[in-house]
Amino acid sequence: MSQIVEYNEDNASDYEWFDGFAVIRFYADWCAPCVQNFPVFEQCASQMSTQHTRLKFGKVNVDSSPILTLRYNVYGLPSTLLFYRGQVIQRIAGVKSLSELTAIIQDAMQSHSTHD
Repeated sequence: MSQIVEYNEDNASDYEWFDGFAVIRFYADWCAPCVQNFPVFEQCASQMSTQHTRLKFGKVNVDSSPILTLRYNVYGLPSTLLFYRGQVIQRIAGVKSLSELTAIIQDAMQSHSTHD
């Protein structure tokens, strides 16, 4: 299974400066949809990481990382942001099924990979 890194203000540069795609989920422990849907995010990370070497997955707890939450204008939870070379290229709001989440990420990756 892929490693989903816990990011905060101290290590966010790891995905902000990454020369590839980063899928970062903003969540809170008190958010029931975040907790219930997290296994889908883990499954997506596991499946997609084996197919793509320039793809990393992470999560940000909004309660312990308020600066990141404000920087990326995250207001609803869960929110998943897809970064490409440090820029937000896709925002995924709310709970998604595995097939929906995978399709959104693949489409965004495909459209930005063709611009290289």
